[in-house]
Amino acid sequence: TIRALWQVLREFDNNERKAFLKFVTSCSQPPLLGFKHLEPKFTVQCVSAGGSERGAVGGLLTLVGLSPAEKDRLPTAATCFNLLKLPDFRSKKVLRDKLRTAIHANAGFDLS
Repeated sequence: TIRALWQVLREFDNNERKAFLKFVTSCSQPPLLGFKHLEPKFTVQCVSAGGSERGAVGGLLTLVGLSPAEKDRLPTAATCFNLLKLPDFRSKKVLRDKLRTAIHANAGFDLS
């Protein structure tokens, strides 16, 4: 998933990269002195896509490469920690689509 993330980010255009940066850090511009000066350091946390749902729908989704939880879960971020919480998506296409949805949603803070 981490390798696929870097591949997806390389495929993004500059506007999508800025949106990603803003999504993770709350700032669309890189640090003036470079990313080695970003504090706290950028971190990716791989998170489970969710429970072990089973049944007809779950079985069908598993056959096409998606778990039921993976179908709905989006990447999230903790901007004060420069932390990307990334579900373990099974395909680069799903990762790309979910990441685009997340970074362009303009959801703001979601206290859970």
